[in-house]
Amino acid sequence: MQTPAFPEVGGIVHLEHVNFVVDDHDLATTFFMGGLGFTRDPFKRADDTNMGVNVGNQQFHLPKRGKTMPFPGEIGLVVPDLPGIKNRLARLQGMGRFDGTEFAVSDMGNSCHLISPFGIAMRLYAAGTTPSLKPIAISYVDIAVPRGRARQIVGFYRDWFNCPAVRTVIDGEVTAFVPVGPYQSLRYRERDCGSYDTHNFHVAIYVTHYNQLHEKLSPLAGFQGDGLNQTFFFNGIVDPLSGDSLCGLQHEIRGIYHPDFMRSLVNRWPMNSEPFSDQAAVMAAQGDGSGLPSPGQ
Repeated sequence: MQTPAFPEVGGIVHLEHVNFVVDDHDLATTFFMGGLGFTRDPFKRADDTNMGVNVGNQQFHLPKRGKTMPFPGEIGLVVPDLPGIKNRLARLQGMGRFDGTEFAVSDMGNSCHLISPFGIAMRLYAAGTTPSLKPIAISYVDIAVPRGRARQIVGFYRDWFNCPAVRTVIDGEVTAFVPVGPYQSLRYRERDCGSYDTHNFHVAIYVTHYNQLHEKLSPLAGFQGDGLNQTFFFNGIVDPLSGDSLCGLQHEIRGIYHPDFMRSLVNRWPMNSEPFSDQAAVMAAQGDGSGLPSPGQ
């Protein structure tokens, strides 16, 4: 019997977190925890300057440093209970918790497209409808890039990261598809866009050949940090031949000896009942302003 083949991963083994700044941790709590059902990391980034949001084995990092800048792309999430999330978001919206923000939601059957209150596009997939190791995960990050860049971006990841990146087409768009872990990817999609600025964002990836990458990238202008403790930053993607900048997405590059590699993260899923379901009757009697049934009813 032939052994089933799984997609190759290569030198990047795990997409650990997506980082962007926010100006309101109360709103972030309402959206990520109250709406999406994720969990705030109780151990790290738990003060009033930063917030770690656990998504299975991955995270969002949300430092409170000002207004979130527009992001030309989309973050794909796998969730265990899409109907429950839709209900919670509708209830919060009915309560006016997202008034004055960019929040919007579109039901797409087994997935749901939404704009977060911070203006970041996200697409939620019901677990089992798209490949994922866990029923809760960050599946992909889409990044818009100018036309003609995909081939060079593939070269960057292949040549410097030993990564089996490929140039492909997704939804009619030429795309540099970059595997960054089991069923995790960065997808650089060629499209016409008013701005390709990603300076406010970074992704954290774990690599198998940290010392080699450190040696290659440290002489370049985009290198940041001392490289100690198995961590450094690299600002953007460059053409492996000319050194020209291709995309400004910052990478936090970590080795597998980093103390946070595959750190166990606390998650509330699966939820046996909706939060506050034991208080539903009282909330309904008092009126929560949503015009919708309280959770658990």
